[in-house]
Amino acid sequence: MKFLIYFLLFSPLVFSQNYQYAIEESQTELPVAIVGVNNQLEEIEYFKAYLLPITKKATLQQALDTYGAVRLEKGDYSGVDIAMKSNQRLYGHPSTTGVPSITIEKGSINVHIESLKPLKDSHLKITFSPGSATKDCTIKNLKFAEIIANNAMLDSNQFIDILGFIRIDNSISGYSRNNKIIKHTGSQGNNNMLLLKGNRSTPSYGNIAIHSNYLGSGGKTTDIDNLESFTYIGVDCETYGGVEDDLININKVDKFKAFATMGTIGYNSGYAYADIDAKDAYLISNYGITSTNSKVSLRTNVLSFDNAKSMDRLAGQVTGFYANQYFEGISRWESHNKFEYNGVDQNVVINDPAVLSNVTNSILGTQYTPWQRPYWESIPDPLGSKWKNERVGKPDNTNFIQNLINTNGVADLPEGVFYISSTLNIPADGLHGISGKGTAKTIIVGITDDFPLISVTSGKFGNISLANLTLQGGSTGLYVSNHQMMMVYQSLKYIVFRDQAYGIQISDIYGLDNCFFEHLAFINCNIGISMKAWSGEITPHNIAGSTYVDKTVFYKCQFLNCSTSLDIRSKRASNMNAWVDCKFDGGLMAANMNGDSTFFINCDFTNFTGDYTLNSNMLNIISCKFYNNSNKKSTLYSVRNYIEGSDFLDNIIISDAVEHNAVQNMIFNSTITGNAVGKASPYYSTYSLFVNSSLISNPTLNKLLVKADDAEGIVIIDAKPKPYPQFLVTQ
Repeated sequence: MKFLIYFLLFSPLVFSQNYQYAIEESQTELPVAIVGVNNQLEEIEYFKAYLLPITKKATLQQALDTYGAVRLEKGDYSGVDIAMKSNQRLYGHPSTTGVPSITIEKGSINVHIESLKPLKDSHLKITFSPGSATKDCTIKNLKFAEIIANNAMLDSNQFIDILGFIRIDNSISGYSRNNKIIKHTGSQGNNNMLLLKGNRSTPSYGNIAIHSNYLGSGGKTTDIDNLESFTYIGVDCETYGGVEDDLININKVDKFKAFATMGTIGYNSGYAYADIDAKDAYLISNYGITSTNSKVSLRTNVLSFDNAKSMDRLAGQVTGFYANQYFEGISRWESHNKFEYNGVDQNVVINDPAVLSNVTNSILGTQYTPWQRPYWESIPDPLGSKWKNERVGKPDNTNFIQNLINTNGVADLPEGVFYISSTLNIPADGLHGISGKGTAKTIIVGITDDFPLISVTSGKFGNISLANLTLQGGSTGLYVSNHQMMMVYQSLKYIVFRDQAYGIQISDIYGLDNCFFEHLAFINCNIGISMKAWSGEITPHNIAGSTYVDKTVFYKCQFLNCSTSLDIRSKRASNMNAWVDCKFDGGLMAANMNGDSTFFINCDFTNFTGDYTLNSNMLNIISCKFYNNSNKKSTLYSVRNYIEGSDFLDNIIISDAVEHNAVQNMIFNSTITGNAVGKASPYYSTYSLFVNSSLISNPTLNKLLVKADDAEGIVIIDAKPKPYPQFLVTQ
């Protein structure tokens, strides 16, 4: 009988549509399906889509037209190109599936494409047809893709987690309006990783790119041309060799906004990081733009904050003004807080009518509709509060799951509760993993709490597949350790980590780089995500185990009732990590990090009771809300804080003094309830800039433009502020 069970469980029959029949025939006790608890909404859509076996790949177009929503197995669905129209949905396997090229028909609404890659030795082409407007489409989780739109009309579409090119050319006709690009990684060393061109007959506007990483830039990574407006939030251009052109090209744009550009041009190329020709440029924390010989046109009105160097004007008659705030460093503990207009420092209230008008109008801009606050679903709890008692005496499924991983690469688990007594091991080779039937339907439970449920300890450069399940109990949900391992392009989606010391624990690895984690939930964990830096020596010739997290995005994740949501203390610099549309609720601290250029975008922070809510080297906080917190010292503990369009509604000091460093706060278009000038230290100062922000506890500084050293403020524009977001908006 034992032989019969193993034959049935591990034969290919298990993974066919006769899977349930094989389990029943084995006559053994196997996991029972969960009833009465639903998956999350997008999981429901995914699993109710028609499953097209790879053996029927030639009928993919027919299946789309017949069923409307189709999901695919892993593998390559080679064949003829396909076309999609309104309300059709195409899902690859979470480990990504290869498909032919796709055309989205003109006038299509609500098309959904997810988890796809090209067939071998090609790029996956997604083409938008010209004609009537294509609206409200979601293109997500594409690898090595090329998104193309020539003279098409694109309105309010989302491009999320795209590795490859986005090239939208409306220079003759059509438009691109209010589209969102979130987590775009350009292909190595290519030009025009983002091309976005418009025309003035049917203008393009309101497009926002969040977290753009242009790897191995060789020149002209972007071509942004002839638009009414365009906004960048978080850009990194890295040059590894020869550069043959300027990197970021902004040409004939009315309103250009940039928040936090990073990277630089090396090798003495003589080219510019950015070449900006805009009517108005609103720049915040743009080290990349201002650290190299970036160029700005004669006509551009520049409103620039915390940039130690002005961009170079082109030769000729200047017609635009240059308003520039920066901190002129004297030492680690002291600096000059300067605001200049056309090179003249403004140390008193501006009275010159022309200067006052120019700066005021640039600060206030146009009030548009803020992005909607995120909708966070209630996370399913399929086992309920008595789960620890109910796991006692349950059969052990450890060998069953491990054999599926070893035999099939990705273990596609059915619905049910799987109890395990020891760790499941997944090699990071891009070929192995576990996929369930949803966070409410497939649950892996530790029989005891003294071991990690899943461990990634082998492999040097790669990733795993993990999606649509709940990991409950054990000491750790997902444990990643190997001092020579670099996990890159790692995707995790729809995973719930419950009742663990660590939801995800990263220990002694080389690095976690360019990853995308979506719809993860960490509930009742001591630490949601933990990183332990490698203790070995790092040298120029041996950087293995440097332990860092770089350019990784968390999208629509929830951290609920964890003592510390994020405890990420890397050994090497960790830059440009972002949490977008995330919820942090309950515990001592939301983030304890030492990263540079950390982004929290459109997030909520509630019910934190420790010394601080956020701790990091440098924080970028955009359109976030803080409320119902009771921090003992301050909301933020960071050397530099860049805050835009956010609400701090608790009567708490916003920023505490940091040991051995002067603190710099730049606050824009925000409402601050607690003391905004920080807690001055006897030895280290707090330098602040307030732009169009309401300072409820500091009425004398509640003005349109103020700079302050500790509690002493200098009003530059003596007008009442009108705070409203100006970066995360819909035009």
